[in-house]
Amino acid sequence: MIKIRSGRAKSAAATGALLAGLLGGALAGAPSATAADYAPCSYGATIYNKVTNPTSYKYIPYATGATPNCWLDRGMSNTAVRALQKNLNSCYGYKLATDGIFGELTESALVSVQKKVGVVADGDYGPNTKNAMVWANYSVETGARISCN
Repeated sequence: MIKIRSGRAKSAAATGALLAGLLGGALAGAPSATAADYAPCSYGATIYNKVTNPTSYKYIPYATGATPNCWLDRGMSNTAVRALQKNLNSCYGYKLATDGIFGELTESALVSVQKKVGVVADGDYGPNTKNAMVWANYSVETGARISCN
């Protein structure tokens, strides 16, 4: 044990302990860097398979900005939700209205798919769900679904 003798040293030690406690608390309460990097999905992306099949594309939810990952959950309404609904219908056999509204039926279908693909079945769409799902390939020429993978 170190014995501190001067008043100035005691003050510095107390300030250091206080600062360490404050910073430790701030770091413990801060969101993880990966979670903070995700934005809400806002669009349905047309992603061309230029390498594997230059005549097809996938229609996948995405966010604007630099991050390839995004999230969707109940209550959202946009073209990204429509892209998710379209894929749930095309590759998983649901008959959801592709209205772009993430409601009860979309959430229920997503929970079922999440269970099937082995991710947390919470009804929220995020990077883990996106990467575990299969996505429809559509013909660039006709727009018809070719396959799901």
